[in-house]
Amino acid sequence: MIKKFLQKVFKNISYSIFKIVYGKITKSIQSDKDDRIIKEKVKFSNDLYYSVYLVKHSRLYTDRIQDTAILIDNKIVDGASFQLRKNNANSNVMENIVFSKGTPRILKKLKGRVLSLLTGGGGNSNYWHWLYDVLPRLKICEKIFNLNSIDYFLVPDIKLSFQKETLGILNISKEKILTSEKYRHLKANEIITTAHPYMFTNDPHSDAQKIPNWIMIWLKEKFLKENIKKDLKFSKRIYIDRSDSKSNVAHLRTVKNEQEIRKFLSVNGFDIIKLSDLSFSDQVILFNNAEIIVGLHGSGFANIAFCNPQTKVIEFRNSSSGPIIENIAKKINLNYKSIIIEVKNVKFGIQQGHIHIPIKKLENLIRL
Repeated sequence: MIKKFLQKVFKNISYSIFKIVYGKITKSIQSDKDDRIIKEKVKFSNDLYYSVYLVKHSRLYTDRIQDTAILIDNKIVDGASFQLRKNNANSNVMENIVFSKGTPRILKKLKGRVLSLLTGGGGNSNYWHWLYDVLPRLKICEKIFNLNSIDYFLVPDIKLSFQKETLGILNISKEKILTSEKYRHLKANEIITTAHPYMFTNDPHSDAQKIPNWIMIWLKEKFLKENIKKDLKFSKRIYIDRSDSKSNVAHLRTVKNEQEIRKFLSVNGFDIIKLSDLSFSDQVILFNNAEIIVGLHGSGFANIAFCNPQTKVIEFRNSSSGPIIENIAKKINLNYKSIIIEVKNVKFGIQQGHIHIPIKKLENLIRL
């Protein structure tokens, strides 16, 4: 108790000191109220537009989890900033953390143009959010700006191999990459931000079920290249092994009869594959070569963007996790099937829970 109390006191003192050094944030500013803020609308289709903001002589502060603020003269720029809340994809700008805590990190000054690809805590380490939330912002940005004109790319992190590999394939040099872990508070000549690739309303669960088709098309165009090796020795029948996933290790989302499922699938020509053992490029080719993919709901299914049309996808999920995989599969013409099990009293989030998969039902879906 004493330790926690002292930590809280220390934090409050540090927040106060940083507010004295960098000033207190008390107001917001609209993009059309200052010549230093340039807002462009990017058209992807007749009913799909994205906002792109270029803010001159500005600061960026992020807590790396929920909030990122773009600041001019200690005013937060509405639209260019975001603040995520539990049931709100982008709540009111006045709820941004900078109003209560200021910008409590040492300011790092940069010369040139910074493109922020920050997207909240999910982008720090989650494979799905990296592919669908972080990287597509590059496509949105390059509708207006030549990416060669970007001096620095601010990304959530590059600790994981898939993060480094994807940025390398996209020809973003290491010298231009900044991470929000090291650059939580920065100032630059120009900071560019984009709207979220698929969070269009303030209902994140609903928006996640409606990921636009252009994202899957872009991922396939960028990462399924002729020069990626295609001689992998895997079966065309794949079962996604999630034994290393955080939700599995924490015993939050599992298949109760996992060993029975593995034995049945192995007998029927499936390879049991732990995707984290593969490079990103190998995952791309694995899914592109596959004929049937089976697995429990999770980020590994992000790779179905690389599948060929009519690839059969069989997803195990609880009844409350939502049809996000199904919707993506149908948009790119995959043969989607599912085994949906009702889970009562789900704790720790709607995607979690422990389900038992009927072998006979799985057998019927495989043979359809």
